[in-house]
Amino acid sequence: MVFTTLVREGMPVIRYRTGDIAAVYPGRCPCGRTHRRISSIKGRTDDMLIIKGVNIYPLQIEKILMDISEVGNNYLIEIEKKDYMDSINIKVEVGPRIFHGSISELENLKKRIVQDLKTEILVHARVSLVEPDTLPKSEGKAVRVIDRR
Repeated sequence: MVFTTLVREGMPVIRYRTGDIAAVYPGRCPCGRTHRRISSIKGRTDDMLIIKGVNIYPLQIEKILMDISEVGNNYLIEIEKKDYMDSINIKVEVGPRIFHGSISELENLKKRIVQDLKTEILVHARVSLVEPDTLPKSEGKAVRVIDRR
């Protein structure tokens, strides 16, 4: 359940169906307040991708990638349909330090990303490592998902 709280005339007004994904914490707040509390926003329902019957949020992929120090700041998720099956391809910019390393370092990084993603999203993703600053950057909100189905 997801909701947003607004304050109108001193009383909270709760709006449901905002499209934000969060969890409601059970119990009382340690500070003593009795109102329901929610976690930080995890994503949006309209951002969800369904790949091979599995619900995947781009935020899950971003979290995995940004937790790996050798990965740069940019990535691109491409969804395609091949032989009636959806596939997910992820282009990942590597950091400048590792890009000038050996091929084996890059292969190990790629294997690690594929494994970490498979563990988190339960779908095998094809990963391509690209040079720093080669993926398109957009003004405002970054476009990180291209759906070619």
